[in-house]
Amino acid sequence: MKNYALLPASPEIREWCSILEQEMMRWPGVSMGHIFGTRAFYHHKVMFAMLPDSRSLDSATAISFINSSREEKNNWQTFELGDRSLIATALMSLKKAYTDSMLLSSLDGPSWKLGSSRLGRLYPVQVV
Repeated sequence: MKNYALLPASPEIREWCSILEQEMMRWPGVSMGHIFGTRAFYHHKVMFAMLPDSRSLDSATAISFINSSREEKNNWQTFELGDRSLIATALMSLKKAYTDSMLLSSLDGPSWKLGSSRLGRLYPVQVV
């Protein structure tokens, strides 16, 4: 995620993200909280996705999710949800992020530790 100003979320993106939220809340171990005007999704204590609520992070139509296959320090990726036809594709990406978060929540590798946010939630931090 880049350091852009938080952008207002359009009514369309809020509707589409509501559809994604309904599906993700059916997955075992998923909870949701609000942070920076977005909806943050956790698998147990590991945040794996952020969807626009009243604000959007990278662009007015972007959702963000963890991508543990990236070799960079910043392992978050964005997806432009430009229209309703992309909801299924977005859901597949979110499902992959959810699956990745299951691995992170087990903390089986020495390369991950948990950091804490001001809100008391824990998030994965890659040890360099």
